Amino acid sequence: MLRLTLRRRDFVGRSLSGMTGVLERALYSEEEARQPGLLQSMDPRVKIVAVLLLILTAALAHHLITVGVVYGLVLLLAYFSNLSLSSFAKRGWLGITLFSAAVFVPALFLLPGHPLLVLLEGPPIRLAITDASLYSAALFVGRVGTSVSLALLLVSTTRWADQLRGMGRLRVPEVFVVVLGMTYRYIFLLLRAASNLFLARASRTVSATSGAEQRRWAGSAVGVLVKRSVKLSADVHLAMQARGFSGTIRTLDEYIMRDEDWLMLFLTAFAVAGLILLDGRLPWG
Repeated sequence: MLRLTLRRRDFVGRSLSGMTGVLERALYSEEEARQPGLLQSMDPRVKIVAVLLLILTAALAHHLITVGVVYGLVLLLAYFSNLSLSSFAKRGWLGITLFSAAVFVPALFLLPGHPLLVLLEGPPIRLAITDASLYSAALFVGRVGTSVSLALLLVSTTRWADQLRGMGRLRVPEVFVVVLGMTYRYIFLLLRAASNLFLARASRTVSATSGAEQRRWAGSAVGVLVKRSVKLSADVHLAMQARGFSGTIRTLDEYIMRDEDWLMLFLTAFAVAGLILLDGRLPWG
């Protein structure tokens, strides 16, 4: 058995580890979507519409209470869908959410209000964090985190093929659905090709290589991957034309709305209407 030592400064080892992690997370999401649960049994069209409505509600909310209620609904749906709440919360709030918080940092010193923390006092510059800026930052991060969690909830409970078919049934432009589906497949094909390329390089490397040599090899690897991707796209296009593809994807699955799906759609619309009324009645700020 070949054992690879992924050194901290090894470009090949880090790249191979990162690509393997992406593939593992994708497979894990597909496994979650296949297990029994509340949202897993729902029509994909209902889930897409419900998630979009809740994302719109969170994005337009002016109060933290409204955003908190939406996120509470997200956790409730994740619980009844047999998702691990700790893992779900980590995936929803790390990464993009922390990046959005870092982006908002300069705005903490620009909004007027009652100062809570004064970092620099005196002319010509006064840096202070106000109550209004802190509330706006919390609201912004809450919106982003809730929206990301909603998107993650949809991905974790719906297989990718069902998402594409659901969008097609909702009259999303077919060109967009086809391009999105092909892009998703190409990403994994290129990741697997790159992973095999990096693994072959690592298995034939005996000693440590210099940074310049690693950069030269990385440049040549990118060229090889681009050449392979162009050839693969041409071959796939010819194969699709040979099989009569005319721009329309046809499947054997037909979605039928059940009573449970209509109830889920009605409850989502009722909850969204209630949250909008709640957000409008709460005092500003």
